[in-house]
Amino acid sequence: MNERDVKYNAFVESDEKNNRGRLVNSCAELGYLLKNPTVNEIFSKHYLNDILAYATTFSEYYKNYRGFKSLSDFPIMKKQDLKDNWDLIAIKEIPADEVITKYTSGSTGTPFKMIMDKYKHARWIAGNKELRAIDGVRSHEKTMFISANVADKKIPMERQDRDNVYYLDYRYLGDDEFSEILNRMEEENFKTMTAISSVYEALAKYIKAGKAPAWKGDLIAVFAMSELLKESTREVIQDYFKCPMYSYYANEENGAFAIEDGSGNGHLVNTVDYFFEVLKMDCDEPAEDGEVGRLVITDYFNKAFPVIRYENGDLVSMKHMEDGSVYIQKIMGRVADVLYTTDGVMVDIFHAISFLEPFQDIKQFQLVQHDYDQLTWVLNTDNHSYEEFIVQESKKLFGENVSIKFEYVNEIPKLRSGKTRMTVCQITENNK
Repeated sequence: MNERDVKYNAFVESDEKNNRGRLVNSCAELGYLLKNPTVNEIFSKHYLNDILAYATTFSEYYKNYRGFKSLSDFPIMKKQDLKDNWDLIAIKEIPADEVITKYTSGSTGTPFKMIMDKYKHARWIAGNKELRAIDGVRSHEKTMFISANVADKKIPMERQDRDNVYYLDYRYLGDDEFSEILNRMEEENFKTMTAISSVYEALAKYIKAGKAPAWKGDLIAVFAMSELLKESTREVIQDYFKCPMYSYYANEENGAFAIEDGSGNGHLVNTVDYFFEVLKMDCDEPAEDGEVGRLVITDYFNKAFPVIRYENGDLVSMKHMEDGSVYIQKIMGRVADVLYTTDGVMVDIFHAISFLEPFQDIKQFQLVQHDYDQLTWVLNTDNHSYEEFIVQESKKLFGENVSIKFEYVNEIPKLRSGKTRMTVCQITENNK
């Protein structure tokens, strides 16, 4: 048996002995239902009704909705609403030793604590495993996970060895660090790698500069998360590692939402664990298939803290397929990061930034929209010769009357999560 099989078998044995098989069973169910969407539709109706009935019975906040007839009878909750009503939403009857606590980084300015019961936590882990399995990466394949928050999580090496997932703090990544990472991945026979998209962007520049050694490893796939993945970055990474690269959509407080599956349809949605709504931008009516709107999530399984109609701040478009599967066609970023033309029409973020991708001497860039007709390009580069080109492209996209300024910096500050916002919209809600 190889290293992966030994560790996976130990995982199965431990889960059945110490965790009543919750993880193994969750993986089996999730894997089956993701492949059988018509069967999943039956389960989903049951799980949705179950969590709504449970919440209105045991949560002080949701007891006010006992007479519900459908999900639309429940209020839409933003992160601040969950924080403000925390004590009323949380279920007091769950024993403390059955509760797992997760913390978000507060990258949007709102740090958040989520509690979940142990079965929900098993679903959280299973979602991460089974969505990756869609792309050929089985549980316990040797994984490198590059994260800005590793030091905070304090994951002991014993657990990293057990799970075959090794964590690396990437707050300081330069040529020496990339060289060390690539050598370690090759020498220790890593099979997959996960990081936020900006890490891959920096790695792609390192590779294109001719600094990376010839790759002799054997990766199955690499996964990008948390930020928009540029196609130019994907091309460089795939060519170097000689394996596919997939965008993966998840968050800390809920779990795994969707993943690219190589079909070309976008991100396959985890409708096994969640009910997803996409609501129109200007009202709470459902958006049409293909229409960009606000993502609203209902978690089927968190019995410690029911998450019902949670508007997480992301804008997406979805498509429902004939076989019952659902795909996110576009992830437009967060509401706070969406930009607009001078006429108030929403701009696809990829279009707003993609024309700068070929210019590798621009180390970082950020586009700030102060008002519909006022933009500032923040550039980390010594080359100031791009301004005329950027003005031309910006006017094509945003409107001829847009005013454009430039600001040059040595570093664009990272958020607490380690991400760098590529776009910032400062248009107030009253002006939208």
